[in-house]
Amino acid sequence: MTYRLTRPGLAWVAGLTLGAAPGLALAAGFYIHAQSVSGLGRAFAGEAALAADASTLFFNPAGMTRLEAPEFQAAAILLMPRSTVRDTGSTAATPGTLGNPLPYEGGGGGNPYDPTPVPNLYYARPINERAWYGFGLTTPFGLANGYDDDFFARYDSSRSSLRVVDLQPSLAVQINDRVSVGGGINVQYADATLRNALPDPTVPGGPTPATDGEFALAGDSWDYGFNVGVLVDLDEATRLGLHYRQGITHTLKGTATTRMPVGLGGASESDRGQADLKLPDMVFLGLSHRFSERWTGLAQYTWFNWSNFDEIAVKLDAGPDPDPVQQNYRNSWALALGAEYLLNDRWTLRGGIQYDRTPTRDGFRNTRTPDGDRTWLSAGASYERGPRLGFEFAYTYFHVGSESLDLTRTFYAGTPVASAVELEGTTTGSVHILAAALRYRF
Repeated sequence: MTYRLTRPGLAWVAGLTLGAAPGLALAAGFYIHAQSVSGLGRAFAGEAALAADASTLFFNPAGMTRLEAPEFQAAAILLMPRSTVRDTGSTAATPGTLGNPLPYEGGGGGNPYDPTPVPNLYYARPINERAWYGFGLTTPFGLANGYDDDFFARYDSSRSSLRVVDLQPSLAVQINDRVSVGGGINVQYADATLRNALPDPTVPGGPTPATDGEFALAGDSWDYGFNVGVLVDLDEATRLGLHYRQGITHTLKGTATTRMPVGLGGASESDRGQADLKLPDMVFLGLSHRFSERWTGLAQYTWFNWSNFDEIAVKLDAGPDPDPVQQNYRNSWALALGAEYLLNDRWTLRGGIQYDRTPTRDGFRNTRTPDGDRTWLSAGASYERGPRLGFEFAYTYFHVGSESLDLTRTFYAGTPVASAVELEGTTTGSVHILAAALRYRF
C-alpha cells in the first residue's frame, strides 16, 4: 500500500517534533554553565562578585574594572556526559495491534552522548583609569546526542543537536572606589537538527525499527540581546555582584522532512517553516568575603526564567499550522558555595559545591531532555608562571537525579491509520568535566 501524508498530517508531525525542540536547549542540563575555568573549579560560587580574570565578562562585565591589567584568556572545556534511560512499560496502539496497547520492539538506546569540547575566548582592556572594554566568545547552550536505532523512545527522539554561539562586546565603568557598572550586547547564532522515528501502523503486534519512517528538522537563526551588571565593594573584605542576562528568542527557520514508514509507502515530502526557541533570562547574585590573607569564602544564587517557555507554536509556509505544543517548564534556580586558598605566590587552590534544580516537570519531560536535579562537586587551581602568563585547571563531577518519563505521542491524527505510543520510563545521568585555560596579561 502506498500512503501519502496529507498537509494537515505533515503539519501535525512537525508540530509534535518542534514542540520537543526547546527541550534540547532549555533544560538546565543544556545551558552550559562552564564559561569560566576558574569559576568551574569553585562550582561557580561567587562568580558574579569575584572578578578573578577576564571570564568575568560572561558572569558580570562590571568586574573588568577590578582586573590588574589588560588580559587575554583562551579555554578548552571537555564535557563527558552519561545518561541512562530505562523502559518501564512503553506500549503502542496502532491498526496493526487492532488498537490495543501492546509492548513494541525497542531497547535502552545506550549512552546518547559523546565527549564534547566547549571552547571560549575573552579579552579585556582599560580605556582609561575608570573605563574598560572587552569581548567574549562563548557557547552558552548546546549539546549533541544520538540513541541506538532500536531505542524504545525513538518515536520521541533519535538524534538531537543544538549549538548557540554568543559574541559579547562589553563596557564597564568604575563609578567610585566601591561601585562599578557594566554591560554588553549579545549577538547569537543558533542552529538545531532534530530527528525522531515514525511508527509503522501496519505491522502486526506493533511497530519495529526495520519498518520505521523518520521525521527530520533543521533550522538556524541570528538574534541579539543584552546583559547588565553592578559590582559593589561593601567593605575592604566583602564584595557583592549582581548580573542580568536577557533571554534571547530565536526564530529558527529551516526545513521539515518526513519519510513515511515502509507500510505507508516510504514516500518523502518536505516543507519550510519556523518556530521560536526561547532561551531563559538569567540573574546571577554573587558574594565574596576574604576571611584572611589566604582564605576567601564564596556564594552564588542563580535564577533561570524557564517559565517564559510554556508552549511553542510552529508556522509552516504551506500551512495549516498545528496547535501549540505545551511544555510547562517552571522557573528554576541554582545555589553554590565555595572557597579559595592562596597556597603561595604561584598557586591558588579552590573548590565548591552546587545544587541545580531542573525546570522540567513530570508528564512533560522527554528524551531530548533526560534531565533531573543536579549536585555538583568541583575542584581547581591557578598557577602563575610569571607576572604575565598564568594557567587555570578544573575538574567537576555532577550527578543528575533520577526522574520519570510519562509521555503520549500520537501520529497520523485524523486518518484511518491514527496511532498512539505511550512512553513509560526513568532517566538518570552524570557528567564529568575537565577544563584548562591560558591567561596572558599585557
